[in-house]
Amino acid sequence: MLGGQQVGAGAGVPAARGPRCTDSHLFTVVIDTLREVGFDRMTIDAVAARAHVSKATIYRRWDGKAELVVAALRDRHVGVHNPPDTGSLRGDLIELLRATAAICTADCDLMQALTFAMRTNPELERLVRHQVLPAGRVASTAILVRAAARGEIPPEAGERELFHDLAPALTMSRIVAHGLPADDAFLTQVVDQVLIPVLRYQHDRPTPA
Repeated sequence: MLGGQQVGAGAGVPAARGPRCTDSHLFTVVIDTLREVGFDRMTIDAVAARAHVSKATIYRRWDGKAELVVAALRDRHVGVHNPPDTGSLRGDLIELLRATAAICTADCDLMQALTFAMRTNPELERLVRHQVLPAGRVASTAILVRAAARGEIPPEAGERELFHDLAPALTMSRIVAHGLPADDAFLTQVVDQVLIPVLRYQHDRPTPA
């Protein structure tokens, strides 16, 4: 069980684990191993040995390597998926982008390696698209629901795909593609000049006869 949702067919099955094999410890080992050898060369055997846990314990909870990696990614990105309520749309969006920027900065090499691995591993691609990426959308949607309740944006703004695509893409592109820092000056510019205008845009409606 991770974040209230099952990960893998075996999630939720109790496993006899030693005191050293917490989820946090296991996920740290997974991320560290990914950084060192990449997805293709990473094995359950190697993770189990480094985490000091049996392979059977891992397989009781996750079907295989792809499921375990996705669980570790979801756990690592929990800060992005649970942004704080600052009391304003602008503040919420800045905090969301700060969390996204922190993850991108720390995991730039990891993200590039996983993006490549997804191109050659359909199962990994499917799991990332269905279990990792949607979690970020839940967070941004929660921000928009709060903003609509405050009257800062129209209720239909939350349905705008352009916003949900832009919010993470601009930050990731700045760090991963261009190798530039996503500092507060940049993040504030993105929020003020791009994201909020997109959300507050009102479609022209025909004037009633």
